Amino acid sequence: MRLIYHELKKLTCDFYKCDSPVIKEMILSDILLLNKALILSKLPSYNFIDLTF
Repeated sequence: MRLIYHELKKLTCDFYKCDSPVIKEMILSDILLLNKALILSKLPSYNFIDLTF
């Protein structure tokens, strides 16, 4: 979980320093993905539902 926090911090800094709208969009996509991973990593395992058949 520390690694996710560290990467989110780095990406947030990169996002605000970046001047390119295209690269900012890619950074934002990575931030959102890591944010979802962080949320999922904090959920208890019994909240995950196996949807495979």
